[in-house]
Amino acid sequence: MATTYVKKKSRHSNIVYTIIATVLICIVFLSLVSSFYTEAEDEAYEMLHLQTKQIKDDLILQIKSDRENLITMANFASKLHRDGENYGLMFESFKSIGLFSNIGILTPEHTFITKTESIDVSGKMSFADEAAKGEYISGRLPDIMRDGKEIIISSVPIKLNNEVVGILYGIINLETIGEKYNRMAKELDAQLFVYDKVTGKFVIDTIYNPPGSLSDFKDREFNEGYSYEELITLDNGFTSFKSIFTGEDLYVHYSTIEDFNWGIMLCRYESQVFAKTHSVASTLLFAFLTIILIIILYLLLVLTFERRRSQTTAMASHIRKLLLEINQQKENVFESLKNIQAFANSRSAFLVDTDGEDYSYAEPDYRKQLLTGEKRKFLVSQIFRYAENLHNVTHATVVFMCITPNSHLLKTDKELYDFLLAEKIISVSFAAIVGKNNHISVLGAINAKNLRMTRDLLEDVAVCFSIAIYNKNHLNRTETAATTDSLTGVLNRVSNKKDILLFDEERPTEFSCIYIDVNELHMVNNKYGHAAGDEMLIFIAKALNEAFAGHRVYRMGGDEFLVFAQHTKQEQIKESINSFLEKLKVTSYKVAIGMSYREQNTNCEEMIREAEIRMYESKAQYYQNKEKNIVLKDADNYVQIKTGIREIDAILSVLKEHYNGIYRVNLETDYAHRILMPAYLGYQEDEKNFSRLLTSYINEFVHPDFHRSVMSFLNYDAIRRQISEGILPKITYKKNNGETVILSVYSLGESEDLNESLWIFSKD
Repeated sequence: MATTYVKKKSRHSNIVYTIIATVLICIVFLSLVSSFYTEAEDEAYEMLHLQTKQIKDDLILQIKSDRENLITMANFASKLHRDGENYGLMFESFKSIGLFSNIGILTPEHTFITKTESIDVSGKMSFADEAAKGEYISGRLPDIMRDGKEIIISSVPIKLNNEVVGILYGIINLETIGEKYNRMAKELDAQLFVYDKVTGKFVIDTIYNPPGSLSDFKDREFNEGYSYEELITLDNGFTSFKSIFTGEDLYVHYSTIEDFNWGIMLCRYESQVFAKTHSVASTLLFAFLTIILIIILYLLLVLTFERRRSQTTAMASHIRKLLLEINQQKENVFESLKNIQAFANSRSAFLVDTDGEDYSYAEPDYRKQLLTGEKRKFLVSQIFRYAENLHNVTHATVVFMCITPNSHLLKTDKELYDFLLAEKIISVSFAAIVGKNNHISVLGAINAKNLRMTRDLLEDVAVCFSIAIYNKNHLNRTETAATTDSLTGVLNRVSNKKDILLFDEERPTEFSCIYIDVNELHMVNNKYGHAAGDEMLIFIAKALNEAFAGHRVYRMGGDEFLVFAQHTKQEQIKESINSFLEKLKVTSYKVAIGMSYREQNTNCEEMIREAEIRMYESKAQYYQNKEKNIVLKDADNYVQIKTGIREIDAILSVLKEHYNGIYRVNLETDYAHRILMPAYLGYQEDEKNFSRLLTSYINEFVHPDFHRSVMSFLNYDAIRRQISEGILPKITYKKNNGETVILSVYSLGESEDLNESLWIFSKD
């Protein structure tokens, strides 16, 4: 018990440790993945910062370079103006350079001159205002030369003697600047926005065409810790909000281009930021899930083993409990074998030992397959041989073996191999206990479905079975002798009385009573001797035990047997009866059988009477068929025709409706002849010691309140005296079942002979 507890505690500890380890692995994995994503987020922000600076520096460099070129062209324009020449020479020599796709000059007369045309911009542009601005670069402005178009202009004054004589503009198309920095943004796998900080309009927009403005982000869902207000007020920083296109988070770094009063934003999607991290995390997740799957499979295996072990332990405990009560409940051996058979899902379960103990149990559907006779002896002898050989090799007290008809058995033991195949035996699993003087006790199952669990169970309970059988055989000899019929080995009337009380209290379901009477036992004894009669009874008892294995078989008297069967359907009992009759076919023995069945037993005595009535009817039919034409001859050569049973039936069938029994009794010899018993027609065997028979009847069936009065009535001298005085001896009493009976004694002799009497038990 202590060892079992330690093992169970150890198994539970292993499961707990495995679960704890799994939880720790989960925590480590989640922490690791979380750190990867945090690190990737920090790295993304840092990378955005560096790349923003890279683009910002490139943009500043490009615009300043373009401005230097524009200043050079402004100096050339100033020289042309000083020399009185027009600007045509400068326009003719201009080619697209940097971001500039074209140039134009605003004159004090509000004329805007380009290479192809000159237009009056009065009301659209103020020369004075433009001159006051000096050098600058604009945001997005309407193109005065092309309706509906927008451009960016870089402005440089044309000065002559410190006087502004014109303003030179470098014209930047949005498509030109957008194309260059869109390409750069794609190389960086990011989105780029450059905007005028005054108007908020985008100068460069890698998403929208035409470009949008900073206010487009006002309604975005900013992540916790970030806001639109910070974006438009702070010069530098990070922000994050949801994309309206994908729903992903956008990670953003923004900064100010101070020289031009522009702002720059570089954005990257969450999927872009965590692309590598996702890949690493996916690999880790796969590894993690693989580990978890392995752990789950391990736990399932452990739990399955634990569940099976628990089932085995529970069944073993239940069987041990049954075996501990074997002295009080002899059928517990069969009940235990029944549990083993059901647990192993086998064809049958058995227990045999070298002392001759032999028990088997099979479900009704498989009882026809139970081995009997020489076949069983052969298999048992082989099992003993293998168990002894295995013990000699292992020197273990308890050994386990599973014999199967495989190729190895074919080579080593062809006789057993052929036998197993012929009997459709797939496996014989057994645990054997080898004791002193090579005493072997074997517990096994045939054709078990789950060999592992069957082995565990058999090994667990084999020793307990051996001890229980030992106690049954060696510690309860007195009780066994008192409850077992010494001739046939089946249970006797004492056991039957005890079981009646038990079954009446427990009220078992699907309960049957089978009453068996051996025909012509008296004739066999007279003709062949009592040894032949004993042999007849022994054979019939053995056949009953085999046909009704697992049920209670009793010898009720000289030639009467009784079977109690519980928890078994009526159809299965009928199959067992047919099996019993089949076993008798190899002999000349004949029996009469009666059966009663209840869905739930409430009164065993009532069922016995019902079965007995049906048995007597069967017996009457037997004698009717046998005796109705018999002719006898007496010593004086007078021929007599013996009245057949059919005629007696006609007479007694009327009497039995009114009488419980009729006996012819000699008051001097105490010898009785039964004329009529309840529903019993044609019984021919005489009874000795009628007074003893009545005493037994009183003790068993008469209500205790009437014992004394009925016993007093059984005074043969008093009965003879009453008859001689012309008085009818008569007494009224009640039976245990409440029935009222009137016993009357009539004289059958002459006036000189008062010994011949007729005893009539009539119903009130």
